[in-house]
Amino acid sequence: MKKIIFAIAAIVTFTAGNTFAQRYNRPTPAVIDARADNAAEEFKINKLDEIVKLSRKQENQIKKIENKYDRLTGKNQRYHTYQGMKRLEEEKQKEILAVLTPAQRQRLFAYQHRFDNRYNRRG
Repeated sequence: MKKIIFAIAAIVTFTAGNTFAQRYNRPTPAVIDARADNAAEEFKINKLDEIVKLSRKQENQIKKIENKYDRLTGKNQRYHTYQGMKRLEEEKQKEILAVLTPAQRQRLFAYQHRFDNRYNRRG
């Protein structure tokens, strides 16, 4: 009798667990990632704007570059490797630096150099 009750309880438990597992509708990861990615890109562009004082035209160009590389990484499987992503990130940085004026580039490098020296000191 105990075995029968235990077997029925086990079947009910597994059936209920399976039912709940299949009902959960997750939002598509692309939607979540797109929103988070756009927010992160906006944050990066705003941070860059604080440092080098971008014009509206430069901001739009940088957004276009970011969107172009987002589309590239989404479609192509060859960019899903470490080397592919690294190469793509370097190309993106070169394009973004090409948008900046020489004075802005110099200001950006000076800002980055300030933080490089802070953590490379011996103490």
